[in-house]
Amino acid sequence: MGESIFKKIELLDAEGQKQLLDFLDFLLLRQKEKHSQEFIYETYRNQILAIGNWTDQDIELIEKTSRHLNQWQVQEW
Repeated sequence: MGESIFKKIELLDAEGQKQLLDFLDFLLLRQKEKHSQEFIYETYRNQILAIGNWTDQDIELIEKTSRHLNQWQVQEW
């Protein structure tokens, strides 16, 4: 297979070969990025642990604010 690829590359003009090499660089970069995004348990664990916890007081304040906002009347023109 490798030999046939090289023969086809040689048939391309200089611009075609440059475009092919640019495309190969693109594919290699995409492959590298894909592998760099692999799941890392420890990173995921730390992200989950960094999520804040809401207390009952926090929730009550949000509900109170919501009730207050719901009482607003739309101003008529």
